Amino acid sequence: MTPPPLPVTLADVARLAGVSKMTVSNVLNERPGMSPDTRRRVQAAIEESGYVVNTAARMLTGRRMNLIGVIAPRYSVPYVTELIQGASAAAEAAGMSMAVFTTSQNAVLERERGALLRTLADGVLLIMPTAGSGQMFENVVPVVTTGAEGAYSVQGDNEQGGRLAAQHLLSLGHRRIAHIRGADAPADHAGEMRARERGFLEVLHAAGIDVPAAYLPGSNSQEDGGEQAARALLSLPEPPSAIFAANDVAAFGTLRMAAALGLRVPHDLSVLGFDDVTASALTTPALTTIRQPLQSMGAAAVQMLLELGSGSVPAVAHRIFETTLIVRQSTAPPSS
Repeated sequence: MTPPPLPVTLADVARLAGVSKMTVSNVLNERPGMSPDTRRRVQAAIEESGYVVNTAARMLTGRRMNLIGVIAPRYSVPYVTELIQGASAAAEAAGMSMAVFTTSQNAVLERERGALLRTLADGVLLIMPTAGSGQMFENVVPVVTTGAEGAYSVQGDNEQGGRLAAQHLLSLGHRRIAHIRGADAPADHAGEMRARERGFLEVLHAAGIDVPAAYLPGSNSQEDGGEQAARALLSLPEPPSAIFAANDVAAFGTLRMAAALGLRVPHDLSVLGFDDVTASALTTPALTTIRQPLQSMGAAAVQMLLELGSGSVPAVAHRIFETTLIVRQSTAPPSS
């Protein structure tokens, strides 16, 4: 697969106009000494290439701003926090600053933030992007996303993680296995949630287990969503002996609901999450989960941005990180 074109640079304009980068810079900054013909050629090359002037770079007479912009969801989840931690560490190591903006329902504010980042940032990281959200930066600054949306991206192998979850619960002897789906999660996270569900169901179907619709409630991937879905599952005439939640936060809600109903985890109910955020090792009992290396993913996204900003083409446009099973105390063989 051929990587998509890089953002248009000053060097691209110079080649198209048949002049040096310094000449293009002189025309852009309206310095004297340029002939009318040269100015016309450079302006024509700018229009033809779609080059957009980075006014911050002009103010600094050609120096980079050394700034990475991050746009993240409004709602706070550990998944986002840990991605940002990894990105921040990588940016700092590269001598870059980082500015984080949260998404807004206000269209005008979103446009203003986009315009600011187009002007100031050397690259933009979109965390859990909405469809088409990278278009406002197209041909202006490099963009990397988490998730499948976008020309360049990093993500965990969500389908593999779903398979690992099902295999673990089957290996313990569970057959009544439910999945709290991320079906009600915001659209910017839906693709990852569907992949987890797909891998999970694939393994169960291959094992000859038919998962009833009642065993597949949707959740908003927040703790309250996990609680509500777990209550519905545990109120069934034949409740599951194990629950795989679409993310750790929904699993935290499941643990809390199990405790509220007087169930012992893992003796009466096994609970398994996804992400392995820091808090998953601190629950009671500690949560068995599927780990995706969130901080490494954030760092890789920044590295990809740095490569794009230097004019290089990353070796892999869509980098997928392996997921792994982390066994703690919340899963065990069924008691009956």
